[in-house]
Amino acid sequence: MQKILVSLVVIVALCFILRAAIDKYSANRSAVGLQQNEQGMPALDGCDGLLNCTASTASNKKHLVEPLTYTSPAVEVISKLGNLISQQPGANIVTTEPYYLHATYRTKLLGYTDDLEVLLDQTNGVLHIRSASRLGKSDLGANRKRIEALREFVSGKI
Repeated sequence: MQKILVSLVVIVALCFILRAAIDKYSANRSAVGLQQNEQGMPALDGCDGLLNCTASTASNKKHLVEPLTYTSPAVEVISKLGNLISQQPGANIVTTEPYYLHATYRTKLLGYTDDLEVLLDQTNGVLHIRSASRLGKSDLGANRKRIEALREFVSGKI
């Protein structure tokens, strides 16, 4: 019985150490994809070549999602979206600019930090969106689920 108890304590301690290591390592990294296109305008990276990323700017169907739509005046969209995102569990707004928003999400179980970015495209009347994990090679669909849950959450509110 004593061996089982000691083994259980060791396993629990290792889980806490693993959680702390993941938290520290992922907090010091970033998976943002804000770039400039050929015309010098801001654009989001398309996640091509990554297995832990989903974006409305992806060139392949596996990583592609539809951009978000909005009906509010363009000058209000990012601000409204930031207010809505900040209400979601585990979300933290990192950067808010008139045309761009960067937020992070922390997973509940292991404390992974993922990045979510939104870029206002007034020309096409959409919000391009990108969600990427900071750690790991695969996200098991978590970024796509996050974007689709956000789409549903903000529908009719922006």
